[in-house]
Amino acid sequence: MATRVFPRLISLLAVALLAACQQGTPAQGDAPTAKPKLSYEAGVMAVLQERYGSTVQLQGQWTQQLNDADLGQARPVHRDICADQSIKVQNGNYRMLAICTTYDDASPIELGSTDFIVLQRAADDGISIAAELLGQGSGTGGKPGTVTILQMGADVWGFQVDDELVVVGAAMRNRAWYVFDGGKTLSSAGWLRSHLDDRNAIDCNASGNCSHGRLDLNFDATPDNSQPQLANWPLRVQEKGRGCAGAANKTHSIAYDSAQARYLIPPSMQIESCD
Repeated sequence: MATRVFPRLISLLAVALLAACQQGTPAQGDAPTAKPKLSYEAGVMAVLQERYGSTVQLQGQWTQQLNDADLGQARPVHRDICADQSIKVQNGNYRMLAICTTYDDASPIELGSTDFIVLQRAADDGISIAAELLGQGSGTGGKPGTVTILQMGADVWGFQVDDELVVVGAAMRNRAWYVFDGGKTLSSAGWLRSHLDDRNAIDCNASGNCSHGRLDLNFDATPDNSQPQLANWPLRVQEKGRGCAGAANKTHSIAYDSAQARYLIPPSMQIESCD
């Protein structure tokens, strides 16, 4: 009788073990679906959409409504990627993006705004934000200044912003730099007055004698790459025109101070008028 019982017990155990194995194995249709890998451009778009919403575009403008605390209501703005360049810094691959915001129905003296963003590209084309500097004001009439991207050292790149100021009786243009060196920061590296003309300004003294301004001055600044191995290139500035001391035509070299992460711009290149 035992010879009949044991085979039956073995058969029952085998059936139970088989059922347990089948329960622990997910059905083929229930297997988790692998998340599709985004292409590089799609990854860039996904990062920007997370920041600016679904209407963002890599080319052309998009419209948004922003809450304006001063107005107490939503305000229409136009945005676009106004500068875009892929770079290599310290063997890393990055993409520098400037997102310009233009405010609709702006007053003549209102600034526009620019977000400076540096994205890092991984070996598998994954995208992350390496550094950013947001909401930098420039320009007039709600429109920000013109942004260009240029190399500013052996392993340093920067955003350069040129804009014009609205000042009664004077025409002023500024040039500013925002520097990225492959680290986790993007630094505001200084600015100078690229043009100043106050010929339409009228200055009257206490006795009632009035005179027009006498300034018509330009400071044309470019990175000096004559020693390309330098970590941060100095600025070569050509000063021309008529300044407070008379005619001017000379060249300056403006050093970069790594401790302060900015160019040491002398006050004479940031003047608004003569004393």
